[in-house]
Amino acid sequence: MGCSQHEGEAQMPDVLSDAYFCQMRDAARTRVPKKRFAHMKGVAKTAEELARAYGVDPARARLAGILHDWDKGLDNDQIRCKVKELGIEDEVSSWVVANMPQVVHGPTAAAELAREHPEIPADVLSAIWKHTIASSEMTELDKIIYIADALEPGRSFDEVGDLRAMMGVASLDELYLEVYRFWIQTLIGMGGLLHPDTLAIWNALIYPEAHERLLRYEKRCKERKA
Repeated sequence: MGCSQHEGEAQMPDVLSDAYFCQMRDAARTRVPKKRFAHMKGVAKTAEELARAYGVDPARARLAGILHDWDKGLDNDQIRCKVKELGIEDEVSSWVVANMPQVVHGPTAAAELAREHPEIPADVLSAIWKHTIASSEMTELDKIIYIADALEPGRSFDEVGDLRAMMGVASLDELYLEVYRFWIQTLIGMGGLLHPDTLAIWNALIYPEAHERLLRYEKRCKERKA
């Protein structure tokens, strides 16, 4: 893939083209520190590799990868203010915004990109939104960005080699489960806060029948209220 200056200055190209990727990559470069930008490039590269391995559109994966930390340059108060500015208070936990605002940089990034760049596909925005907190409803692209964020070349934690060895060998669901398990264990080991949805997401991963039962129950409740 070539990213020439001429491409970056051209009229807005197709959203999944090399030229558009380069344009958004250069925009991302101005928003975060150098080390963070290197991580974002690593995630884009790894996401593209994962997408090719698992039959997902690599252009969508690399675009989500380069943009996933769009708001990572913001401090805690800036994140909190942005939640209000973007009007997404009802879509994120107020407890999380108050106590662990950095995990909300995914939702704020997705919301701002949707507003400022409406041409970006909804599935790309979904992957950006979910890359920090995940969800009990993850698409293949969502999972790829979540995994790539953990396994890009700049990561050096002890288990990363074993997890990388699973890429393209294990199923996407198996790899996602192991990466999710790793982050939970790491956060608990560090004495860190867990997002309120983490337990529900974990339970849905290891016991999907329970999640389906919950969805049916919620549907019946809504039908009774209607």
